[in-house]
Amino acid sequence: MRPLNLIAILFLTFGAVLSAAAKDETTRLTLQVLRETDKQPVASAHVVVRFVSGKKMFIKDIKTSWEAQTNRKGVVVLSDVPLGPIKVQIIAKGYQTYGDEHELSKPDEELTILLKPPGKQVSGY
Repeated sequence: MRPLNLIAILFLTFGAVLSAAAKDETTRLTLQVLRETDKQPVASAHVVVRFVSGKKMFIKDIKTSWEAQTNRKGVVVLSDVPLGPIKVQIIAKGYQTYGDEHELSKPDEELTILLKPPGKQVSGY
């Protein structure tokens, strides 16, 4: 076998192994967004999830950020989110913006986020 063909076969095999390993290292993330005051769902909240860092960042076909809106029940489901640390930001009209880091470690993850009402404004005048 020619060296060039052998290198091509090894490269393709290595790529397939990395792709399969990446699929095994993802989770299905279910986020539920509720009002802090009465635990009612917040519909149409803008959800941004960013994968923070890790060994999977160099693989081009793995997404590193997701954006979605919650449904009427305040829920959004994201598939194929890499395991590890993520940053979650939620923006909804009439609520304080939420932002925090979470660690994903299981094949199915559920997070419940409680949004606070807007804070009082302070003026220096």
